[in-house]
Amino acid sequence: MINGTASVPSYSADYALTDGQSLYSTMMLLMMERHGIYETELRADYASMQARNNLLKDMNSALATMRAERPNDDKTVKAYGTFIDSQGRTRSVYEFMQANGIAIETNNHDVHGIQAEFDAAISNLKAAIDSANTEGQMAVISLQGLLDKLNQVTELTSNLLSKDEKAKEAVIGNIR
Repeated sequence: MINGTASVPSYSADYALTDGQSLYSTMMLLMMERHGIYETELRADYASMQARNNLLKDMNSALATMRAERPNDDKTVKAYGTFIDSQGRTRSVYEFMQANGIAIETNNHDVHGIQAEFDAAISNLKAAIDSANTEGQMAVISLQGLLDKLNQVTELTSNLLSKDEKAKEAVIGNIR
């Protein structure tokens, strides 16, 4: 698991060649810098994905609550209810939907509705869940791309170290 709080070391190859470093050292600095950039992006995407997953859990809990509280006829007025969110807090379905920009009836800002209002709110919440799922799928694709780039940088670094080691061994072998 990627730790979102760990610090990423900062490397810069901007002035490496002018400071008299070898080409291998400069290339290593570049690879380390690139690795740090990808790792930072990966952590940010991972945190975003966790937040989206928590929102989806909350949306599904709110949807289950609304389905359970839905009146059986057109004349009965019932409260939208409450649910336990992903953080363990009790939340009002009405307030949750308002806070997340999901349309729900707003007559006098009450937390009660009739069957038709429940049906409309359930439909709106389903649409929001579908949208969040689609965003999540796109985020997974992006995350996979970043992981591929990170793996490529790691492989390039490994190859660079191997070639540097072979070159040093050849020089030492020629000196003997």
